[in-house]
Amino acid sequence: MDWLPPLVVFLLGLAVGSFINVCAYRLPRGKSVVRPRSACPACSVPIRWYDNIPILSFVLLKGRCRNCGAGISRRYPAVELLTGVLFAWVYFYVAAFSLRPFLIPFFWYFCASLVALSAIDIEHYIIPDRITYPLAAAGLALAAIYPARLGGGSLLDGLRLSATGLVVGGGSLYLIRVLGRVLFKKEAMGMGDVKLLAAVGAWQGWPPALLAIFLAAAAASVVGVAMIAAKKARWQSKLPFGPYLALGALATLFYGPALLNWYLGLYR
Repeated sequence: MDWLPPLVVFLLGLAVGSFINVCAYRLPRGKSVVRPRSACPACSVPIRWYDNIPILSFVLLKGRCRNCGAGISRRYPAVELLTGVLFAWVYFYVAAFSLRPFLIPFFWYFCASLVALSAIDIEHYIIPDRITYPLAAAGLALAAIYPARLGGGSLLDGLRLSATGLVVGGGSLYLIRVLGRVLFKKEAMGMGDVKLLAAVGAWQGWPPALLAIFLAAAAASVVGVAMIAAKKARWQSKLPFGPYLALGALATLFYGPALLNWYLGLYR
């Protein structure tokens, strides 16, 4: 039954995605992610366990609260499904490239953090430190435990490469932020984005971190132009950059070497 392990992993991802929805709703509001029980935002009635099953409950309830009939945001099943897919993707990725199995929970944590901060940034235009700081610390810890992943041969090598990625990643976006203030007299980049890319650099080193910026900027430009063409945004509209940085970080996590070779080939 080769299908059973990835199915279990996918279901685990759905459950984690459900918790991410709780974090995405409560963290920006300064609430605990543990207590009280989940409740309908409209009527405040606690959600029964059988109405809190990832994706399935949304489908059975037709996207509405059982008690008051208020609409449930489609973000909830989208986050659950995306997290489930990413968890399964990590499982297949580690197996396909014969990587160390202990990397799986680390990669799951990386993916879940990116999904959570993307959901928050889309709605609130903020990236909480409570997500980026632990993410950066986990990247440094992984580099110390397994320095070979970043090309290091010892604990100190791993920490050095990870710390360099943190400084270069965060520093590059901070430089863009400063230049935006000087040249355009406005914020070109938020500090949340700076801290996020610093964390990505801690996980992947500085070359993938810089590539993640390029991929994020390209994706944001395409989406922005498409929204303007569809008259859903204007040139002056504010665009959350965190989800695009997360997309770039995921792309470099799974396809870093291939993308780096392609990117460097543009300059040859």
